[in-house]
Amino acid sequence: MVSELWTPEGVAGHTVTPAGHNAETGGVVQQHVFKVHDPVTGKRHKFCILIDDDTSQAHLEDMISSAVDRWLVEVRQKEHKPAPTPDQRKEIGSILNDIRKNRMKRAESSTGLVHFPGIGRVKNGRHRRTNNGTRPFRGSKGKNK
Repeated sequence: MVSELWTPEGVAGHTVTPAGHNAETGGVVQQHVFKVHDPVTGKRHKFCILIDDDTSQAHLEDMISSAVDRWLVEVRQKEHKPAPTPDQRKEIGSILNDIRKNRMKRAESSTGLVHFPGIGRVKNGRHRRTNNGTRPFRGSKGKNK
């Protein structure tokens, strides 16, 4: 099976546990768990790779190295995100202003929705309002009309 397994730099731990049986071949499936530490960003991650009995040691080492390399590239790109350009900052600022204005409009209404001038007007005698702008109470039997 797997003897001295080569792992890339940064792999801190390696454990192997049986994970079950392959339904097609009936072979044993093993779970290899690797703990990785990136010294540049200080982040840690745990990888899990499942292999069959017929998986070679070289193929397992390739899967481990490709997974670690992809993770390192992804983490380092996220860590070093470029600052927004002046045009992007203006766009972000205008979006935040729109959000702030709409939040203030919602705060002014009693329902938490943005007030539209067409709602609440008297149409054909419907939607009667009291002096404070609310609908009058209508009981279950049509009282207080």
